[in-house]
Amino acid sequence: MKIIIEGIPIPQIRMRHATFRGFTTTYDPKAKEKKAIKQTLTSKGLDGTYDFPRVSFIFYMPIPKSLTKKMISLYQSERLKHDKKPDVDNLIKLYLDCMDGIILQGDQKVSLGPCIKLYSPNPRTVIWINETASIITPQELDCTFLSVEERDIPSFSEEVYLRDWNILGHSAHLQCLDNLAPVCAIQSLKGMQDIPFHRV
Repeated sequence: MKIIIEGIPIPQIRMRHATFRGFTTTYDPKAKEKKAIKQTLTSKGLDGTYDFPRVSFIFYMPIPKSLTKKMISLYQSERLKHDKKPDVDNLIKLYLDCMDGIILQGDQKVSLGPCIKLYSPNPRTVIWINETASIITPQELDCTFLSVEERDIPSFSEEVYLRDWNILGHSAHLQCLDNLAPVCAIQSLKGMQDIPFHRV
């Protein structure tokens, strides 16, 4: 599932306290913005029947007003990483909160995929939600960040791959890949057949 929410991405901030006539109340400064996002999500009529959802975000942030002519095209390309406030974790918190009860039924089973901020002339939030299995698969690990220095992660990836292959069997494993992996990865893995999985 892919969701696009137009407008500048909104971060979660700390709850505020106010005192009036001797009584102290706690309120959410972003309550109005959250209500608008929830209304947008509800109006889309999205189905929230995920057991183990994996959620990824791209937050397209507004471009600074003062730029040199040489830098404008780079900022407009939607490839330049956003390096200012707000922090990406605060953005994630607010949107996960807004999706709770509408698309996601509780966030205790949610896992996060890639999450990043980019500059864009068209500020918006793009959300991808995919169902995963209760047992982790190698396709859930972002292999682009693996390197020879990160011994723990490749070892874990190899262990999980072999376990899935042995327990589920060849046909069941490929069926799992059909649901979770990109088409190009599926075609590549289907061609492997019984080739042993070696550490890189």
